[in-house]
This record gives sequence, structure tokens and C-alpha cells, in this order.
Amino acid sequence: MKQLYTNPPGKGWISIAVSATLFLLGHRAQAQEGSQGNTTIFGGAQMTFFSNHNFVTGGGGAQPGVILTERAVGNFGVLNFAGDNLTSTGASDAGYVDGYVRKYGTGEFVFPVGDNGFVGQFAASADGTMGAYFHSDPTAAVTSNLFTGTNYPALPTGGPFPSATFEQALEAVSVLEYWDIDGTNATPITLTWDAGSNIAGLTSSQLEKLTIAGWDGTQWVAIPSVVQVTSILGGTSDLTAGSIVTTAAIVPNIYTAYTFASRDTPLPVKLASFDVRKEGATALLTWSTTEETNSDHFEVQRSANGNSWDKVGIVKSGGESKTTLNYNFTDLNPLTGGPSEGKNLYRLRMVDKNGTFAYSRIRTVQFENAGYAVAYPNPTSDILFIQDFPKVSNVRIVDLNGKTVHQSNTIKNGEINVSRLVAGVHIVEISWLDGSKTSQKLLIRK
Repeated sequence: MKQLYTNPPGKGWISIAVSATLFLLGHRAQAQEGSQGNTTIFGGAQMTFFSNHNFVTGGGGAQPGVILTERAVGNFGVLNFAGDNLTSTGASDAGYVDGYVRKYGTGEFVFPVGDNGFVGQFAASADGTMGAYFHSDPTAAVTSNLFTGTNYPALPTGGPFPSATFEQALEAVSVLEYWDIDGTNATPITLTWDAGSNIAGLTSSQLEKLTIAGWDGTQWVAIPSVVQVTSILGGTSDLTAGSIVTTAAIVPNIYTAYTFASRDTPLPVKLASFDVRKEGATALLTWSTTEETNSDHFEVQRSANGNSWDKVGIVKSGGESKTTLNYNFTDLNPLTGGPSEGKNLYRLRMVDKNGTFAYSRIRTVQFENAGYAVAYPNPTSDILFIQDFPKVSNVRIVDLNGKTVHQSNTIKNGEINVSRLVAGVHIVEISWLDGSKTSQKLLIRK
């Protein structure tokens, strides 16, 4: 059974935070492997941040850079974040918590954990969740003890966790890193990776095979999870960086350790192409396969955010084929709205006759509601207002000859002065921060 980490009897977390012993190492501290960090929380001590924290600038009693906490079982130090919707920013290989972090309060929190010069953040939302990152092969589960210059024994309790011992649904488990995540309240769990995680090697460059795995006491098992289109750390998830989240809330204490794994999911089809485009007010999806083995059907799924998906249709597959087969599906009711509400993400769930499935890459198309005015009023003679202007990266206005008559990267208060433009029809072209674009006809009157 997983060891539970609790506060000493008779003390609430606030009183512990107030009485915590904090040691600062001064000018000899260095934020790198082999150092004791710029701020150190020794065994049995705790330190609490009651507001947001930045590892570049420091603050709240902590210097910039690494915060080191004791990891020894039964005598570990803890950095607490206490408050709703707190954030921890600026974490990197040069600034993180080398040890355990606990969160108190509501809201999803990105735990700024790392180990021996490597940051390895994870996220959870449940009150009381605590965790640490280990940059080590779980088969050994050994990491450096920067307090003594030696190594800790296998951590956490219950280790090591042989990376070659896993259920049949998996084909490989990471030998580079793992997490100890603790808590009794159910929460979605998100793991992040960077180039050092070698996700390409783990999954044979098939990101759709990536999953979170948990050590159940005897073996690694697959935990239902999905790669996030937009990483929780920003940017698009790919083989070099990104994040993956469990599809349901789980109690962290169910598993002793967590890491990345590759699912043993042989593709029922070889997908040669997959595209989506607007066809009037509908979305047309087209795809082709070059080989199918025991294939049953394609389930077309749609999402507005890349996290929750809905089935919008099923297309029967060819079953057995060694030649190119072409497919299409029309979504008659795509999501519409403004620049945020009108985004449609599509993917294919490719299912074989035995129920085995795999996902395609994700394709996106944007629909603007006909009644949604991005630029208004229309017509106008002097001031043009831009809806959702904080999300805009660039606005360009062109006349019917294609000549640019106005361009701006910044829009103060969402207003553009068009009083100097000539009367007539113009086109407003808006580029959004998420990479999408919107165009709209505009009539200027005098």
C-alpha cells in the first residue's frame, strides 16, 4: 500500500507554515546539480507561499533559482502553496523545487518540481495533492541526496518499479523519469515532457500511442489519458514538448508512482492523409488509407478545446485492403461563434474488429457565426471596435483593390480610428493569438 504523507499530529498546515524553519544558504548557493539550492527546507520543516511565486525573481522568503527540500522517508521537507488558483511561473532546469510540493486550495495547479538539474512539472487540482519528480530510471528509483553527496535509497516507499514489468496493454515504459504523486482527493493528473523525455523514442514517433502509466504495486498499468492539443505549459504538444492528462479524475494514492508509457496499439489502418475544410456552413473531413487489417470503422470526434471530445459520426471502413481507400464525412452542425467559440477540432478514432483503437492527428477549422460581429459598428464613419481585442495579434484593413490602408499590432481599448479612410467597402483581416484568422467586410460611410 502507498505510504501516506501527513502533517504532524495536532498541527494544522497554517501553524506549520508559520513555525517552519527556513535556511538560506547565501552567496555559496548555486542553482545547479550538486548544489543545495538557493533556498533549503530541511527534514521535518515546511515553508508556505500564500501567493503566486516566480522562480526567476524569487520572493516570499525564497531566493531565485532552486528550492531544495529533503526527500528522506519520514523526514522530508515540503514547500506548500496555500490559496485558491495560485500559479507558479518561471520554472526551468535552473529554477524549480528539488523535492516535494503540496497545494492547498481550489483550482488547477502546475507543480514546479524537478530533480538534479532537470525540471519535470505535473498538474493537479485537488486540495492537499502533493508530489515530487525523479529524474531516474524507475527500475533503480535512486536519485542523488544533495544534502549528503550520496544517493537516497529507492524512493518512494514501495520502489523500485521495474520499467520492464508492465501489463499486456503496454509495449514500453519510460526509463528516464517518474513522479511520486500523493493525495486522497480525486483529481485529473497532467504530466509534462520536454526533449529530454525522449517521447519519440518511447512511442516510435507515434504520439497517439503515448499514455500515463501507474505502478499498481506489482506492475505498470495504463491509465486512460489523452495528449493535450495545447500543452498546459503553452505551445502545441508534439514529440519534443507537451502534456498529457488523465481522462477522468483519479485518487493519486491509488498508484505508487507515475510515468510515461507507450500503448501496445497496432494501428488497424495506415492513415495516409486526414484533412478538414469548410464547405459553406458545414465541415468536410476527408482521409485516405493505404493499408487496412481487421479494420471495422472510423469514429469521427469533435472538440472545442482538445480536452473533451464528442462523437459526431461513424464511417464504416474497408476492413482488409492493400490499396488506397478514400473516405469523407460532413459535419452538418459545426460549432460556431466568435474567435474562441467557433473553433472545431476533429480527430478519427480508428477501431478494429477486436475493439482495439488508435487516434489520428488533430485537424482544426474555424467557423464564425453569421450574426457575430468581430468588427463593429458596420457601417461606420469614424471609430471601429474590435471584439475580443486582447486575443488579437494583428489587424489589417484593405480596400477592394487589395491595398493595405491600415495595419496595427496593438489596439488600445479595442478601438481603431478609420475616419481618414475613403468611403466604400473594405475588408478587415484579423489575426488571432492562437494562430487563426478572421476576415469581414466593412462599409465606411462619410
